[in-house]
Amino acid sequence: MKNYISILFLILVTSCSSQDKVIKESAIVASYQGWVAGVRGGGSGINFYIDLKSELPANIELKKLIFRGYEVLFEKQDNLHFQAMIKTPGNQEKIEGDDTQIYTSPKNALTLADNEAILIFLKNGKEYQQKITNVTEKPALEYPSAKPKF
Repeated sequence: MKNYISILFLILVTSCSSQDKVIKESAIVASYQGWVAGVRGGGSGINFYIDLKSELPANIELKKLIFRGYEVLFEKQDNLHFQAMIKTPGNQEKIEGDDTQIYTSPKNALTLADNEAILIFLKNGKEYQQKITNVTEKPALEYPSAKPKF
């Protein structure tokens, strides 16, 4: 009887610890870079980059990103590089007396640490989420409004 309990416990532990991740986190390099337009009301945002060490299998597609409360779609740059562009509410032009909301990226109620993100994949048509914890920050881009006239 003791052997059966030990085997059952072993199966339970190995099945929980081997939950299938779509991609190993060590195969993903994730970074982000904030930006602010150089003109008043020109907008601001965060560009989020995923660099893969090898191509995704044909049955897997990188779909969305959840980062700092925003949920946005990925754009494929090539087979190893993906980018998600988050538009944030800072530096948005608003006409006086206009109470309509300025367009920003859709919000998500999920709370993550500053260096964490959730990648949403489609694998054989089924949606999977994978949390990554090693997101690094690149220096912010602060675009100039115009070339100085001297």
